[in-house]
Amino acid sequence: MNPEQRLRIQKCYVLLADNLEAETIADNLYTECVIEFDDRQRICAEVTDRDKAKRLLDILLTKENSYKPLLKEIETLRPDLLHNLTQIDIEEELKKDRENRIQFLNDVIKKRFIHAEGKFVTETDILLYIEIEYWRNRKGTVHGEVKTDLIECFQHLYPGTQRRKVGSKKGKKVWKYYNIDKKDLETADDEEEEELTDTDSTSAKYELDNTLESQEETCTSLFQDITSSSELKSVLAPFFESEKIDKKYLDILEKEKMNGRFLAESDMTILNMLFEDMPFGDKLRVRKIVDVILQEEKIKGPFLIISSNKTKQKGDNIPVRNSRGISEGEEDDSETKFKEIFRTFDTPAKAADAYRKHAVFKTSNVFISDLIEPLHMFRHIVNQDESSLSKLIAMETVKFAGACFSDRTNGTIHFGILENNDLDGLLEGKVVGLQINQPKFMEIFYEEIQQCFYKDQLDIVLQCLRPPQFVMVHHKDLANEGSKPLFVIEIDVIPSYGLTNCDTFYVREKNEKQEPGPCIYKFDKNVPKVLNGDDLKNYMTAKSRIAENRKFKEMSSLPKVIYENLREQFLGFYTGGNEKLTNDIYPILFLSPLDSAMNEEFVSENFEFLLDIEPTAIFDFHSSLDKKCLYNFVEADLERVVKVYTTDNFDRYSNENSNNPHMLNNVLDELRTSQLRPWIFCNGYEPLLKHPLNRLEWKKRRSEGFKEITRFLQQEIPNERALVIFLILSKNYDIMLEVAEEVILKFQNQWIAMSENENLMETWQEELLRRDSVDKRTLKERCIIGLPWKHLNNIVKEVSNSLPMTSKCQLPTSAGAFCYLKEKIRNDLCDLEIVSSNECETDDISQNMLEREKHRRYVEEKFYRGGQVTWWNLHFEDDHVLRRSQQEKIQQCMERLLEPKQRVEDSRVPCFFLLHQPGAGGTTTARHTLWQFRKRHRCCVIKKITDQTFSQIERLRCFEDLDNPKPPIILIDNGDEEKVQDLHARLEHKAKTDSRTTFCVLFLCVRRANLPVSVGPNTVQLKHELSPKELDWLKRKYQKLNEEFEKNEGVNPQLLISFNILKENFDSKYIQRTVKQFVDSIDVGKERELIKYLSLLNAYDIDFQSIPLSAFDPLMEEGKLRVISIGSVTAKRAQLFNLKRSWESTLSQSTEVLLNRNARMFSGGQALSIVSKLFANAILDYIIEKEKISVGKIMLQFLRHPLLIMENASTRQLKKIIQDVLKKRDFTEDHKKEMFSPIILKIGDNEGKDMAAEVLEAGYEITENPMVAQQTARFFIHVANWEKAEQYAKAAVESKPDNSYLWDTYGQIYKKRLTEKYKSWLADGDRPTVEDILETIKLAMKGIDKFSQEQVVSEKTLFGRENDAGYFGEVRLIVQLLDLLYLWFPEEDKSELHTYLVNMKNHDAFQKFSEESRTFLKNLHARSEKTMQVIEDKLAQLKNDKEGDVFPLNVSYNPRYELVQLRENLDNYFGEQISEVPDHLGPDARASFIRRRVKRIGGRSISSILDLRTTPDGKNVLDEMQAKLLENISSNFSKAYDFVTLISVTIVKNMDGKKSFRDEDFKNLVEWSRTAYELTVRQGDDERPQLEAFMYFVMIHWPTDSKRNGKFKLSPIENVETAIKKWKSAFNKLYVKQRDDSYSARRRVTTYFFLGKGSDSKEIVYYKDLRCKQTNLDGEALWRSRHVKEKLLPLEGTLLGDGWEILHTVVSGGGNKSNIKVRNSFPSPKSMWQKKVVFYLGFSWSGPKAYIRIDPHSQDGEEQSCYTIQQVEEEKKPQKPTKQSKLDWQDVTTHEAFLQTERGIKRQLQDIKKLKKKKDCNPKEKEKIKQEARLKEELADLVKRRCEFVDRQ
Repeated sequence: MNPEQRLRIQKCYVLLADNLEAETIADNLYTECVIEFDDRQRICAEVTDRDKAKRLLDILLTKENSYKPLLKEIETLRPDLLHNLTQIDIEEELKKDRENRIQFLNDVIKKRFIHAEGKFVTETDILLYIEIEYWRNRKGTVHGEVKTDLIECFQHLYPGTQRRKVGSKKGKKVWKYYNIDKKDLETADDEEEEELTDTDSTSAKYELDNTLESQEETCTSLFQDITSSSELKSVLAPFFESEKIDKKYLDILEKEKMNGRFLAESDMTILNMLFEDMPFGDKLRVRKIVDVILQEEKIKGPFLIISSNKTKQKGDNIPVRNSRGISEGEEDDSETKFKEIFRTFDTPAKAADAYRKHAVFKTSNVFISDLIEPLHMFRHIVNQDESSLSKLIAMETVKFAGACFSDRTNGTIHFGILENNDLDGLLEGKVVGLQINQPKFMEIFYEEIQQCFYKDQLDIVLQCLRPPQFVMVHHKDLANEGSKPLFVIEIDVIPSYGLTNCDTFYVREKNEKQEPGPCIYKFDKNVPKVLNGDDLKNYMTAKSRIAENRKFKEMSSLPKVIYENLREQFLGFYTGGNEKLTNDIYPILFLSPLDSAMNEEFVSENFEFLLDIEPTAIFDFHSSLDKKCLYNFVEADLERVVKVYTTDNFDRYSNENSNNPHMLNNVLDELRTSQLRPWIFCNGYEPLLKHPLNRLEWKKRRSEGFKEITRFLQQEIPNERALVIFLILSKNYDIMLEVAEEVILKFQNQWIAMSENENLMETWQEELLRRDSVDKRTLKERCIIGLPWKHLNNIVKEVSNSLPMTSKCQLPTSAGAFCYLKEKIRNDLCDLEIVSSNECETDDISQNMLEREKHRRYVEEKFYRGGQVTWWNLHFEDDHVLRRSQQEKIQQCMERLLEPKQRVEDSRVPCFFLLHQPGAGGTTTARHTLWQFRKRHRCCVIKKITDQTFSQIERLRCFEDLDNPKPPIILIDNGDEEKVQDLHARLEHKAKTDSRTTFCVLFLCVRRANLPVSVGPNTVQLKHELSPKELDWLKRKYQKLNEEFEKNEGVNPQLLISFNILKENFDSKYIQRTVKQFVDSIDVGKERELIKYLSLLNAYDIDFQSIPLSAFDPLMEEGKLRVISIGSVTAKRAQLFNLKRSWESTLSQSTEVLLNRNARMFSGGQALSIVSKLFANAILDYIIEKEKISVGKIMLQFLRHPLLIMENASTRQLKKIIQDVLKKRDFTEDHKKEMFSPIILKIGDNEGKDMAAEVLEAGYEITENPMVAQQTARFFIHVANWEKAEQYAKAAVESKPDNSYLWDTYGQIYKKRLTEKYKSWLADGDRPTVEDILETIKLAMKGIDKFSQEQVVSEKTLFGRENDAGYFGEVRLIVQLLDLLYLWFPEEDKSELHTYLVNMKNHDAFQKFSEESRTFLKNLHARSEKTMQVIEDKLAQLKNDKEGDVFPLNVSYNPRYELVQLRENLDNYFGEQISEVPDHLGPDARASFIRRRVKRIGGRSISSILDLRTTPDGKNVLDEMQAKLLENISSNFSKAYDFVTLISVTIVKNMDGKKSFRDEDFKNLVEWSRTAYELTVRQGDDERPQLEAFMYFVMIHWPTDSKRNGKFKLSPIENVETAIKKWKSAFNKLYVKQRDDSYSARRRVTTYFFLGKGSDSKEIVYYKDLRCKQTNLDGEALWRSRHVKEKLLPLEGTLLGDGWEILHTVVSGGGNKSNIKVRNSFPSPKSMWQKKVVFYLGFSWSGPKAYIRIDPHSQDGEEQSCYTIQQVEEEKKPQKPTKQSKLDWQDVTTHEAFLQTERGIKRQLQDIKKLKKKKDCNPKEKEKIKQEARLKEELADLVKRRCEFVDRQ
């Protein structure tokens, strides 16, 4: 309550106490959460109605926001009292209060200040004195009105006083009062002087003076004042040691008689003379040491310790004590005979009050007699650490005070006095004393008092319970150096009637269940006892009499202290004064080291809020990980996972970063993207042996790292959105104080400091004021003192927007039972949102029906307004979530995919696709599916795909279920395609390595604007269309919502936009009507702009991403002074400065209805989106129509808005979304990607290409993103603006040179230019000139250079899809260039072009070309051959099915079909058309001619030769090849290609099995394979090795029984082993990425041949003859089939340790045995390791492979046989893509084919032209003339189709 409300209740207190029905009101207020259970219990415990009402009123006076609920209850139950309460006149009392305040201020000013002309006192110092006086007089704290009254009082008392704001030494302006000065302490009155000299440690002034005294006693000095060289030497010694400077140089200082002043004034010249042989680096270090010391002195004054005899000793010897705490031999000391006298009751301890050690107290005040005479109680505690001792003292004091309150007697409890006996009614005690740390003790003491008494009684308790007094204990060892002082701690209790009245005082004490509850203590003799049963009832009856007795006895009372509302103060900063966290803030926590008294229990009870507050970062100045460490508490007790850093991680020159220049950037990038909160240890981290440093060392060694991380956070956090919270937990905050000034300056008006203890905060405030870091007024506002950490816990939970989570995460196991996932592990799996089997079932909300219903409405409204479905919505399943008609099909598909896989070739990680149109409910349906499966399978949602996601899925899968876990269901909602591909590949690889069945199921929820026409069996689609059953459910639900609204139990359903969209079945008219209604009602211009830009981005963002709320700060605060509620503290201050709430808290209802606000991952910041993509489109369309503006113009407005100039995490995320809007392309209905992004297509179609280009250019200018530059270049290619295209393509590759796709775009510019030239000349029928063709050659050279660069980058890249476009692009460009050359070349000499290109003959036409151009043209043949060889090899040697190919792009594209076309085009120019070799050619040229001829007719590779088996003329072609190659190998110019191709031809010719090899034939194969192998091995490093040479050598020379007869000269098995190794090396040379297991998109190697049974040709078995495809080779069933058993030779071996290799024994022709290791085709299960296996031997392109045979069931074998026959038949069918089959490209595939067709049509047209000239034509000729129009159309179509063909990329 505020003071006015409190005063009203106090004025009507008696009236209310006499008339209120307390129990009824208490019940209602408890239901409304105004009071707590304990409060209600204490109210009901009172005996009389009046006492109950008084207790209720007292409780409410201390409650926040309790006034209005009380008024409501009074209005309901006793409306007649309402007028008295609300209409009572309190103006006079408020005025009187002000007068009293003015009078008090006048008294203080007269007591402390005098008039002094020319002098001044800072306002900060004045307020400090006033605060002290308020405390001493029990007036509470100083309120804001005191500050405003201060100048009035000064000018009244001292008329010449002036208040001015002037600059300080540090440049900051502070308020000062001129013409006044402080009174000296000696001039103050005697009473005041006495108070200042007493030892009350709770006094703020005492602490301040004590600190000053301790500073004066410390032997410190200024550096320049050091006159002794020996002292200088001792001062510098530790610095020299830390910098590792030889200490011998310290002796030089003494020898040369240097002092501090000389050294301070010395420069490098003097140092060179002083230390002649010192290394130069050490001289610089000495200079730096002196500079640092001098700089420290400027800031802090003298601090150097120069006298060792003043330094405290660290190791005191503590004598052994007996069980009572007294040293052996001390009990008979003479001191024990002294009878001591008590300190005067209720007075501060003075020096004269000191006790003697072992002196004896004797008192008769053991029983309650005179209530005013204090009752005494002695306590002595031994064998306790300091923290425990302090707590025990506090707890004993609480019990004692509780009993004093109940009995209304004064009392004193003494600690450090040992109770000896209790004889004859006397209490005897011996003074022993305690070693106590007073500040820490006071901190714990007050904390315990606050926790043990109820808040409504705490003010009274603290006024009656006097602060502890520390009475010095004198003993004979006290004078000894190093002896620690002893104290007796005494606490006085004075329960005066004026404060206690007839109240019952409860102590909060934990019961047996460790639950706090109220109890009442009363004295039994002088021992406090808890009242129970009848004793309690009797006391409640007699308490009024006891109180009246107290009233009779005492003579005075104390005024009540009024405390400020700390909860309101904190919420003013944290939530902007709201009861819920609606503003977007980024908290940063600074934690001082813990007080030693804060034990593990204290930490666990008070600091849960550390992560609940969702800090952006936590800075911890504690260095150890002991049990009471806050980090340890977060990790161990809360089981929350954070990411640990030290300041060294952010220091560019630290050991961690100095050797890696990119390390710091990597760490900062990790901070930007990680979902784990960073916990930064600022002053050491003991697990890494980083010890805490003192201030000077810290500044030298750790301050740079701290500055870097704070600078980073300042840049990352949106402007004025930070909230730095300093938590003062102990006085050990000197390092944190060092950084506070810098942090406060970086985050001005964005910080607060909090402490439970005023004393802790006092020094903090004084230091900040002394340093002029902040003015006193701000310091007062921003320091929250006295709010218990436990209360802060509750406040944070109350205002948090986060939904409660299940207390324990339960997971199903394969055995049907459940296990529990530890919360720490769940948090560690931070990429996954794990669905518990008992999600939402064990929460407190579920157990409380009222809370459950309240929460049900809350999550329902949030969901229906457009928020994402939560597990709570699904918990209320039938009531909240519409079950879609497709749900049953989805469930059936999932059940099928979750079944165990029977075949190895089946995917271990199957994917289910839910394709949905935006806003159709895809996410809800997907999560609903997980909800249905959560009790049978482990389910999770991937929040973000990182490099840790794969391992986290594996951990979830196997947690406490290692043997045979069920496959989990992994939902990925609209994930990045490349990342999904990579994740799937890694999962698939792991699955096929470790699992024999389904590893997991990926549930891919994919948003598509255009749904495909047809989908596969594992795909379900959701459209903007609902079934009648679904619409009926929605109609009934709407009626229910409307009924609740009419009863005031719910929200108006018309405002639930998302729900209504469904209810109206996505009706466009409803959407348009609703949009118009709400948009028209927004009358705030900035809000309209916000809606306009949001709808623009959401409408054209394919992923419909939410945008960081703070990114719009510059837009919403444009032209205004941004002063938000973060910083407003009190209502009066807010009113005075007219503070504004943050803009997101002041949005109009119409705007709020259209917006969906949610939380983002990073730092808990909020994000905005339109409620639905459908609404975003409709809003944008309406705004365009209303404002007469276009999409392009809106986009340009936005891209040029100042808000995008900012650079922080929010704007960076916004720019990323802009990038996606500009570059991300949608899919067409036939699974192809659109040409450009939706917004560019829209702008281009409606506003023209210029506008689209302008938008793209503006987008790149603001984002500087290389992918946007690529899209801009693509657009300019599309519009043939070559200069601009080159500009942006170049910018893209310069920005990201390691991206092969950017190089491809760069190369396509030149390829496209050649294509456009070709199309132009083809359409016009013109021939290019020499100049034209020279320009064309230059373009081709540039294009090939770019495609070559693409190839290099692609082969090096180990992420993303494998990109072979550079090879295809280069060959396409070469073909296009050749076509242009053909157009240009003279018609009569066309055949000469071929001879020139293959270097057979020069031609005069090329004489005008430059040497560079001619060389380029002559190298085209070799270049194209090399590139085509790469393409051929990749398509033949690597399987098409890439691991992880989840989203196949351009499914209609078949690279093999294009390869055939490219072959045909190149062969037309480079291949030999005739079979006969010209006679004039020399031997070398003849051999080259033969090779070109062989390639021309199909001899390019083994795959092209194998294809000849199925062609009609294949046998004749093979015969021609064989004849030609036999000639070549007989010449002196043969190459490895000749032998390899000849072997291929020979093997293929004999594959039909009609006849066996002759021995002579096989001998030839043996020799040819050996020669091919040897030639290949001898090739240079720059030559591409032919893997066929290795394969044939190993395959033909592999020793078998049929070859051991000596007929064939096989190579030794050792040579075969060597060949295998070289084979593998050659493969790795060709395919660098394939050898890296981390490369997720690697392609598996094909296996063409197997080792067969029998002899000769039967030993070589082609895989298709096994009636299978390449994809079947990994299947177990194939190797169990009868057909395989009949054809392949089974071998035996031992499966080695890891399942990847088989040790096989071979026998040579001489009978000698050798062992050879064969790579296993797939890892076998562990059960087979190190056992005998039977396998078939295959020859893959990377080496021999073993295919293990598992004994079959005959039925399986038959099924496989039938299955594979069908597959092979399908494979033999012509493979043409679907799109291409619609058009017959055969007549335009090559330029020659086009010309032939064109000539044919033109010939017919020429004939018709002649016929038309005839006068008389026969019927046949007339019919022919009628074909003219058709032929002209065919000719035009032919040209068109040729242009379309060459235009394809």
